[in-house]
Amino acid sequence: MGSDGRRSAGWVVAGVPILAALGGLAANTASDQQRWPRVLELVRQNPWLTLGVITLLCVGSEVALLWPRRQSKSVVPAETEQPGPHRMPNRNPLFTGREQILDELHLRLESSVVCVHGIGGSGKTSLAIEYSHRFKERFSVIWWIAAEQPPLVTEQLAALAVEVGEAAEGTPVKDAAEKARAWLRGHRGWLVVFDNMPGAEPVSPEIPDGAGHVLITSRANYWKQLGALVQVDVFSRTESVSLLTAQLSGISPSDADRVANAVGDLPLAVAQAAGFMVATGMRPSEYVDAIEAHAIEILDRGRPVGYQLSLAAVVALSVERLGVEDPVGVSILNLCSFLGPEPIPFTWLTRMQQERGRSDLAKTSPVALRSSVGRLVEFGLARLDSDGGSLVVHRTTAAVVRDLLTVRTRSRQWQLAGELLAANRADDPSELTRWPLWSTLTAHVGPHLRLAPGSADAGSQDYRRVVLDAARYLELSGQAASANELARAARERWTQSLGSDDLDVLRAARRQSATLPPAHPDALGIETDTLARLRRLLGPDDPETLSSAGNCAMAMADLGRYEDARQLNRDTLDRLRRIFGADDPRTLLSANNLANRMSELGEHEAARALHRQILHRREVVLGHDHPDTLMTTAQLALDLANLGELDEATTSGRRSFAELSRRLGPDHRSTLQAAAILAEILRREGSLQEARALDEETLQRRERVLGTDHPETVALAQSLFPNSSKQG
Repeated sequence: MGSDGRRSAGWVVAGVPILAALGGLAANTASDQQRWPRVLELVRQNPWLTLGVITLLCVGSEVALLWPRRQSKSVVPAETEQPGPHRMPNRNPLFTGREQILDELHLRLESSVVCVHGIGGSGKTSLAIEYSHRFKERFSVIWWIAAEQPPLVTEQLAALAVEVGEAAEGTPVKDAAEKARAWLRGHRGWLVVFDNMPGAEPVSPEIPDGAGHVLITSRANYWKQLGALVQVDVFSRTESVSLLTAQLSGISPSDADRVANAVGDLPLAVAQAAGFMVATGMRPSEYVDAIEAHAIEILDRGRPVGYQLSLAAVVALSVERLGVEDPVGVSILNLCSFLGPEPIPFTWLTRMQQERGRSDLAKTSPVALRSSVGRLVEFGLARLDSDGGSLVVHRTTAAVVRDLLTVRTRSRQWQLAGELLAANRADDPSELTRWPLWSTLTAHVGPHLRLAPGSADAGSQDYRRVVLDAARYLELSGQAASANELARAARERWTQSLGSDDLDVLRAARRQSATLPPAHPDALGIETDTLARLRRLLGPDDPETLSSAGNCAMAMADLGRYEDARQLNRDTLDRLRRIFGADDPRTLLSANNLANRMSELGEHEAARALHRQILHRREVVLGHDHPDTLMTTAQLALDLANLGELDEATTSGRRSFAELSRRLGPDHRSTLQAAAILAEILRREGSLQEARALDEETLQRRERVLGTDHPETVALAQSLFPNSSKQG
């Protein structure tokens, strides 16, 4: 409300009691009343006092309503401002989601400066545009500055001075910019947006102060020093699918999910995918394949509304600029682009530097490496995880970076990435204490193997050992399907470059077979072929051959060929005892397998005797609480139950199940096998309700861990629900 409006309101408020009093007097006079109402009687008896009260009401109302006008003119409240210029990009009609971040931004802008930070393509600018339009009524002035090139910031501030009448056209740019900053200091209720601000200190003096708000979007987190920081990450999967289904009327939610996964939910990549498929009619499956094979070509098309550059152009331009300022940063980026999208520990780079001298990074100090990582983050080509100890390169960024490389450089960088993995191998994957390290490592082994640039690339022997150990870790940790996929991919790729008789190819074949579901039709064929090749290449007594023989016997047993399996187990055990001795872990494993074959053939006395012998030796060699020892305890308990010794069987079965749950977790395959054994013992003991409850819990875990189609899951489901079609 202006000052004239306030003054009028003041006279209206003050005049009401005067008019009321005069009107009442007139009415009483006209009606010739002899007795005045009480209020008017007081007025008649005290006319001067009444006049004074009315005068005070008038003056007080005027002062109260016009008080803000009497404040200092140096700072004008937002509500007294005439609407000023609102210069910002057009609103994106396809803006999706981000409600939580918008709410946080609205809250944080109570501070004078807020920085919206995120990697390239994460939607920082779109968010700022949406915010400036959604809340434009809150601000008297909104001024948008494209801040990527610092020299142009001064020019855009100068334009604001001309727009608000503080400088005339033709005023020197520096003088006009200073007038703009002075005008902003003298007013409130404004919003100035610095979009795509580089992480460079020279721009700092351009940021205005005063009783307004500054919103910065930047790939660098440098600006958190000036105010609040709002982190912008990729879309949630729900937001990605929502955007895709809104623009592609025929796309199914499952196909939208595949596309979103292929582009890593990066907002710019999701928007480009939608735009490209709308324009070309390309099917989702084709688009997913094209992302990896032709990243630059596909990610340079379909630039959505509101974005000046495509994702491919953003990444390529950033890499080019980084190469000028920090070549080591580009080397790190090239290396990481051949790994997975999961966090890459910074210590990996320093460890490779110590152990592998072939890389250019070997000549760089840890401090310089850390500085280069910081530059990568500043250029929006990577981000740091929450504790700053690991580097994360988005999958679409990595795809574009790989496409920027020549064929020769791509092969070289893939080899170096393999050396990085080999340099950080986490020792024996069967050691439980090493599993967290293997979990981190395995997240990158699979993607690296898949990204091999040519069929001739098999990597070094140390690298291939990491791949095989990663498959072993996945198997031991209950991720059999992932283990099988990795082993199969390794076998197929290495066969092309090394041949079918290479030892690492045969080791991959054994890992592939061992991780197939029980009774899988391919398992025995793979094992028989592998065993024949190893016997020919290494002889029947070589450890590799004997290990393959054990796997082959297991595959036979899974198909119900128990007698054939027992004969092969017996021959293998005899050879192992002769070569390695009775207490070698390999010998004990073979003996345990033979005892299981005896149990399957109904030879319970012989199975119990052998299991007792194995249990004693494993307790001595491995310890009482080693998982292998505990599994032998469970298998011995089943032998005891088969022989009617139920009290001892129940005690042993409960102990082994409890200890395996504690050591390996309730979802590990060994734990689930122990649970099934205990449930069988409980049924024979007569504890039917407890047995069924345990079986139902085990079924739920098998469905989650192994899948509903896994033979162990199906067998348990059929035993629980024999008259139902339920398979899990």
